[in-house]
Amino acid sequence: MPWNDIPSQPLVRDLLARSLRHGRVHHAYLFVGEESETDPLALAFAQALNCDRNDGDFCGTCASCRDIAAGRHPDVFTVRAESKSRRIRIAQMRELERVVHLKASRARTKVGVIHTADRLQSEAQDAFLKTLEEPPPHTVLLLVTEEPQQLKETILSRCLRVPFRPGARKEKTGEERRVESWLEAFAAPVAPSESVFFRAYALAGNLQAALKQAREEKLQEAHQLLQDPVYEHLEPDQRENLKEEMDAQAQAEYLRQRSRILKFLLEWHHARQGGGRSVEILEKLARRLARNVNEPLSLEIAMIGLATHAAAGVAPAAGKS
Repeated sequence: MPWNDIPSQPLVRDLLARSLRHGRVHHAYLFVGEESETDPLALAFAQALNCDRNDGDFCGTCASCRDIAAGRHPDVFTVRAESKSRRIRIAQMRELERVVHLKASRARTKVGVIHTADRLQSEAQDAFLKTLEEPPPHTVLLLVTEEPQQLKETILSRCLRVPFRPGARKEKTGEERRVESWLEAFAAPVAPSESVFFRAYALAGNLQAALKQAREEKLQEAHQLLQDPVYEHLEPDQRENLKEEMDAQAQAEYLRQRSRILKFLLEWHHARQGGGRSVEILEKLARRLARNVNEPLSLEIAMIGLATHAAAGVAPAAGKS
């Protein structure tokens, strides 16, 4: 299936095809967007890099294209979150580093694809940094993520960032409809006697309450699982280790849910305003939360920023994060 047969993401598709035709392929890419949009393009890029046609396009039918699509090509490697905490562990990245430094069996270009790269453990990111700094020859690394703010700046700065447009909008979840109702109330015209800051604190309070509930639900699910009779035979230290692992998994799931709420906030403001200062404020909020800055305080500051901007009716330049 050639590039022109891929209907979605025409800008990304043309960028990748053009880089191949002109021999200007970067050693590391950061694909930023929804998994349903980024994964097909990552697969297509790996195929185009190694298709028998060798003209910057790909056929989808040669042995290389078929093997890559089936996940059995010996020189195309993928990494996904596998542990119970749904994180990418340092051992996985060290194995990727080992295999990409081996001589290629068949490929012109070895390819390493890291799916949901935002789930890389901090130690795994550090271990992978040397490969990004000094990549082996004839190797392309693809980091795929919806949440680049979860990655360290040292990783981001060594990748060519490729932003993807949102895909077709799915039906809103109950959580999204609830957040949307808060946003609609926040954005409604302000009465002369009403303070925009009151609305900012109200919205921040609603978001904090929703996040607190989400965290408690995830922890409760983990603790209920521990009551399963299958775990009754565990020794106390084994049970404690399992509890810690389940708590870590619950925390990881909570952070994913928080990211979904932030993503919806961004999409809502994009749809209303097409970008601008409001979106910059929310992107700064996401970066602050990724650095574990105080969550309630960060939310309040961001909502006050949105309220102040709305009240001013202007879009001043954003400050540094």
